[in-house]
Amino acid sequence: MMLEPIVFVVGLVLSIFAFLFLMRFVLQAVHADFYNPISSAIVRFTNPVLGVVRQVLPTYRNLDLASFGATLIAYTLADLTRIFSRGEIETIAWWKLIRFELFQTLDLLVSIFLFAIFISIVLSWLVQFGIIHGSRSPATTLLNQICEPVLRPAKKLLPPVSMIDLSPMITIVILWIIQRWLLPGLLL
Repeated sequence: MMLEPIVFVVGLVLSIFAFLFLMRFVLQAVHADFYNPISSAIVRFTNPVLGVVRQVLPTYRNLDLASFGATLIAYTLADLTRIFSRGEIETIAWWKLIRFELFQTLDLLVSIFLFAIFISIVLSWLVQFGIIHGSRSPATTLLNQICEPVLRPAKKLLPPVSMIDLSPMITIVILWIIQRWLLPGLLL
């Protein structure tokens, strides 16, 4: 079909927007430093859309509901583009579509934390073995700010033993259980 490349590009662009909106949600939820160049780039890129969405969805405590809602909207538009291109407009089960979009958003949220923890583990090994020197880059600082609130409960439960910190493993297992069993069981 001739529309497939266009639908693919539109879906890809909307998925990138969804990721950026959800990153904005995460950055605000973990109180990340918005003077970090990466954080400020995400803020500058997402502000035009979120300014409009914020008129409907305000911020609640440190949760940027506008960013979360914009992620849901981006995923919904991407899936509706695919559905309309196939001509399946009449068969849309709206409640099922909304649940699927919420599942996609929460799945991406858990994936962001999982990837951040994995990358910070690898970076700590690289620093420990002397492959890279120092970890003061903006990306490393941002990763630590994202990971710390998620790792904190596991660190309280099981403090580091000598040079080994097992809290990332505990957190990864819990996040993986949430992603693989809890989310699909509740939303699909």
